[in-house]
Amino acid sequence: MLENLPEFNDDRREFFRINDTVYLILTPIDPTDVANFITVLRNKNTDDTNSEQQQLTTLQNAFSHVVDQINQTDREVARALRLLNDKITLISQLVNRQKTRPSDCVSVDVNLSGGGLALMSEHQYQNKQAFEFKIELRPSGATIQGIASVIGCSQPYDAPQQTPYLLRLVFSHMTEHDRNLLVKHTFTRQAEILRLSKE
Repeated sequence: MLENLPEFNDDRREFFRINDTVYLILTPIDPTDVANFITVLRNKNTDDTNSEQQQLTTLQNAFSHVVDQINQTDREVARALRLLNDKITLISQLVNRQKTRPSDCVSVDVNLSGGGLALMSEHQYQNKQAFEFKIELRPSGATIQGIASVIGCSQPYDAPQQTPYLLRLVFSHMTEHDRNLLVKHTFTRQAEILRLSKE
C-alpha cells in the first residue's frame, strides 16, 4: 500500500527510503515544550544500551576482519565462524528486544529514511506538529529516538478505513549516533531485500 502512493515516489528523490516494519512510539509534543525536549536530546549522554551497541559494532568489525583473513587459507573454517557469529547475533537480538521493548510500543509498517518516515495514521495532524519518537529497528533491536515534525498529512482515496491518513514526518532533532544507526539500517535492509529478490 505505502509504496504505491505518489507521495512516497516524490520523497524517494530526496532521501534513500525503504519500506520496513518497526516498533514505534509517537508522542505529540505541545509547542511550548518543544524547546525543553530539544535541550534534553542535546544533553543526552550515551547510555549503557548505546555504549553496548557501539562495543558490539566494534567487536563485529574486528571479527569480520579476522574471518576475512582466515578465509584466505581455510574457507570452511571461515564459513563455520560466520554461521556461529550469526547464531550468537540472533540470540542477542532476541534477548535485547525482550528486555527493552516498552509495553506501548506497536509494530508499524513505515516508509523510512535517514531523514524521516511516513506511515498510515488513525488521526489527522497539522503541519509542523512536533512528536517525540522512539523506534526499535528490526531485527537488530537497536533503538533510536528524537523529535520529528509533520510535513504532510493527507487522505489518499484508497486508504484503509482504520488508518485513513498518510502521515509524513521529518526527523528534526536526533543524535548523530542514532542517525548513523538509522542510515546503516536502511542500507542493510535494502541489501537484504535485493538479495532475497534474486533467490
